[in-house]
Amino acid sequence: MEPNMTDLTHPCPSDLPMLPQIYRLASVNSRADATGCLHHTAHLFHTQASFKACWSSGQLDARLRSGVLVSPRWSGPGRSENGCLAIARLVVLERPVAELGLFQTALPGWPVEPALLQRAHRLWEALPVSHRLLLNALFWDAERFRRFCTGPSSMEGHHHDEAGNLRHTVEVAEQVRALATDRAYVDRDLAVLAALLHDAGKAEEYRRRADGSWGMSDRGRLIGHRTTVIEWVAGAIARWRIRLPAGHEMALLHILAAVAHAPAWMGLREPQTPEAELLSLADRLSGTDDLMQRLLPNGAGWGAYHKHLGRRPYRVAAPELV
Repeated sequence: MEPNMTDLTHPCPSDLPMLPQIYRLASVNSRADATGCLHHTAHLFHTQASFKACWSSGQLDARLRSGVLVSPRWSGPGRSENGCLAIARLVVLERPVAELGLFQTALPGWPVEPALLQRAHRLWEALPVSHRLLLNALFWDAERFRRFCTGPSSMEGHHHDEAGNLRHTVEVAEQVRALATDRAYVDRDLAVLAALLHDAGKAEEYRRRADGSWGMSDRGRLIGHRTTVIEWVAGAIARWRIRLPAGHEMALLHILAAVAHAPAWMGLREPQTPEAELLSLADRLSGTDDLMQRLLPNGAGWGAYHKHLGRRPYRVAAPELV
C-alpha cells in the first residue's frame, strides 16, 4: 500500500498532466554517494509513455523489482537530469484499480505481438468498471500476468507456442462478443469477461523446463486451470470487495466451471446459461481453427494427424493465391 506521506508530491507533473499515472517497472538501479545517500534510476513503461526516472532516498523500497506496477510522485514541473525525469519517489501499487489497462503495460521484452495486446486491451476497456476491476485484480500480480500473456494454451494441442494462451483467449473473447451482439438474451459483458478469464488459470498450469520446453506445474497436475481460476475469482471478490451486478458472481463461476458433454458421474455441470453455451462453442472453435491451420496441407488432400482431432483433416481444393 502507498505510505502515508506529508510531503508535497503529486501523481502527475504540473506541466505534463497527460502522462499516465501508473507504469510497469522495467528495471531499477541504485548507487550510493560519499555521504551514503542512494541515487536511483528506473525505467518505467506504458504504451502511452515510457521514460527513465531518477530520485534519491535513504533506502530503496525492497518491493521495487522488475515487473511490478508503480506510480511516480512528482514535486513540481517535470525536470530533466542527465536524460532522466526527476521525481520525488516511486510508489509500489499493491491494490488493484479499474482505471489501468494492464495490457498496455506488458513490457516490450515479452514475446507478445503488440497487435495482440491491443486487441486484448480493446476487449477489456469495453467492459463495465466492476468487470475491469475483477480482471485487473486477478492479474495485478506481475509474474501471474506475465505468464498469462507469454505462456502456451497447451503443451501439444492448440495454441501450444509462446503467447498461445493470450492469443487463444483473445480469439475466444472476440468470438463470444460477436455471437452475443445480435442475441438480446445474452449478457454480453458477462460473456466477454468469462471468455477473458476462462483459461487464466493456465498462467499457473505450465512451467518452462530446463530444456526450453513446457511442462505441467504441481498445481497443474494436482488441481488444474479450471479450479485455479475459480479460486482466484472468489478470492479477489472477497479480498477487494468487488461488487458485480446482481447474479453475475454465481453466473460467472458457473460459466468457468461448466463442462459440455461431461459424464454425469463426474459431478460437473453442463452449460446452463446462454453465456456458458457461447463460451463453450467459441472455445472449441478457436482450438479447432488453430489445429486446422497447422495441419491442413498447402494444397488439396489430406493433412497431418493430431490426437486432439482424432483424424487427419482434408482440404477439398488448394487455396487461391492472392
